Amino acid sequence: MKTSLKPFLMTCKSEDLLQTDDGPIHIEGNRIGGLGLQFGHRSDATEVKDQKKLNVWLKYFRDYGRNLTLVRQPYLFGKMVRAGLPNCLRGEIWEMCSGSIYLRFSNQGVYHEILETHKNDISPSSDEIEKDLHRSLPEYPAYQTEEGINQLCRVLTAYSWINPELGYCQAMNIVTSSLLIYMTEEQAFWTLNTLVDQLCPGYYSSSMYGVLLDQVVLEELLKSYMPKLIEYFKEREIQLSVACLPWFLTLYINSMPLPFVFRILDCFFMEGPKILFQIALAILKSNEKELMKINDDSELLSISKAFFASLNLPLDDVTKEEDDAIKLEYSDFPTVTSSKIMKRRKENELKIIEGVESFTKRNVLRTVKNTAHFSPEEISIIYDHFFGALYYSKNHQEKSSVPEMDAAAFTKMLETMTTWAKLGSDINDVQSEDNLPIVKEVLQDFCDSLFCDFKQTNKSGITFVDAVKRLGDILRGDVMSKAAFFFALYDRDGDGELNNMDIHLMSSQLLLLMMLLHVDFNPWNTITNFITLSAEQTNTKEEVDTLHKELIKNVQHESFTGRKLDVNCFVKQLNRIHEVLLGPEAPSIRVTLPSLRMIILTEDCLEHFIQTDIPQSFKLQRPHAEPQKGLGYEIFEALFIEGKKLANSMANPASVNTGSPSLSISGQQTRRSLVNLTPPPIPTRSPRSVASSTHDANEEYELI
Repeated sequence: MKTSLKPFLMTCKSEDLLQTDDGPIHIEGNRIGGLGLQFGHRSDATEVKDQKKLNVWLKYFRDYGRNLTLVRQPYLFGKMVRAGLPNCLRGEIWEMCSGSIYLRFSNQGVYHEILETHKNDISPSSDEIEKDLHRSLPEYPAYQTEEGINQLCRVLTAYSWINPELGYCQAMNIVTSSLLIYMTEEQAFWTLNTLVDQLCPGYYSSSMYGVLLDQVVLEELLKSYMPKLIEYFKEREIQLSVACLPWFLTLYINSMPLPFVFRILDCFFMEGPKILFQIALAILKSNEKELMKINDDSELLSISKAFFASLNLPLDDVTKEEDDAIKLEYSDFPTVTSSKIMKRRKENELKIIEGVESFTKRNVLRTVKNTAHFSPEEISIIYDHFFGALYYSKNHQEKSSVPEMDAAAFTKMLETMTTWAKLGSDINDVQSEDNLPIVKEVLQDFCDSLFCDFKQTNKSGITFVDAVKRLGDILRGDVMSKAAFFFALYDRDGDGELNNMDIHLMSSQLLLLMMLLHVDFNPWNTITNFITLSAEQTNTKEEVDTLHKELIKNVQHESFTGRKLDVNCFVKQLNRIHEVLLGPEAPSIRVTLPSLRMIILTEDCLEHFIQTDIPQSFKLQRPHAEPQKGLGYEIFEALFIEGKKLANSMANPASVNTGSPSLSISGQQTRRSLVNLTPPPIPTRSPRSVASSTHDANEEYELI
């Protein structure tokens, strides 16, 4: 601590002003400060008044400490800040009041390290920053020069690197450009961090939910202090936020003359966001008579602009006007406290989050051009699952990028969206702990395979549009397209054929899914037929018969008929599949896409499973008792309520051929052969699943 304290104190103007010949701090020159040292501070005080304020503050520093050791005397400190700060100390006192001085002290050198580390990199927010640089306080001469623009650019770019999830947001340039008039780059950087994270949470974000929330709070305060005015606005549908939102977002910097702005910032950094509300109420109070005569939003803007223009007074009159405004805010609205603001925020935050989420959701849903035969309501549910999984996976991404889901978030989405992706309590045999990890590994491998298939090759994750499209292939395609989907899923080397390893993987995972979904047919018989029919493509009848005998030998079929997953039974059959397909005596198998389609059409239960059971395992309907809610509510409640299993209620029993030999659960199973059977005709079923056909034809859907 001692080794880092002295270098830090040499960056504090208070130490510069109070240094003595005896030390221990010796600061050369007088360049501690911001752009105001060169381009002027635009303060309200004359040189004589500024020197008087400085003398008062130096005495306070001697009596009560300075910079890191400052002690705020409850009444005296606030009175001195409200009286206006001396130009040379304003930046440091802003630091002390906001607490950013401690952040800078504990992170010495970090700002410059960020700039050095990324000196050859281009920030994802660079384009947005560049667009706004020359819009930052254009009336201040420093921002008409390369020096001022470069300082502002470095601070904003450094912040985009340290907080890539946020990057850069609207109005951050306005606030930072004001800070740099009185602060060094490093001071402004850490004060910006404190402002975004603590003083104005949610203001500087893509949704601006923080400033939207405070507009609701302001309206509620207006009901208490000026009820007639707010009622008048409501009768004429005048939106108060049209004028007030920019005041809050820019901390009045873009609205008021700079001398007034700096006095407001003095109080803001000392007392927090309540000052923004007190100033707004004071402005509305001062103009209440005129506001009670307006008829639309444009007149509201005109009155507010005229009021701010009237503040551009000669220097001799400015201080009096500022003092009058500050006295009005404290005398008329002293009961607007920080605790009251926090209470009102908590009361309204859910409403704002829901509104922001609904707006965001509508915008995202508009980008989905290929709906994959999903209804608007179903796409809305997919949206909730997708972005809910992103939220809970803590998968923070660059603000400017399209949200992409990684493998962990994708698995989380499947767990909430399906009835099989998360193992529950429906597992048989408490003595199966040793085999349970094998089941989990097979299930996770299936989820990973789906992730790789959903993800486009040129992307690192899955976008919402990708998810809708590929879910459509699984749930809404006909049997031919679904066969193509599963073929692509397991043809990992892309050679156009499924080999022994591919058939092994497909058989194992489909068997597990069948057992997890508790299908109405015998899973092992279906998998046996699938493997046998696959072997027929490239092997002799004798080789196929041998393989079939190995598959049905000593099978305990009753293990597949329970309503709980028999873990030991699954692992036993998994080993059997491994032996017959990958063992030393395993025949070579090659299955093309046309052959796979023929196999699925031949094996009725496999066709029914792919065409009906799997689609019905995806929960794309809201429970009837649950009102439709946005994701904002679900963030604060329980995300994704476990729905009832839809398979039993929606399945069409007539579509299952219970007389088929493949459904037998006896040991004397008769195997079906492609050689002896005439290929069945391709069914002409609707691309929509059984689940989608249950929707009422007259039901209307909303994308909210």
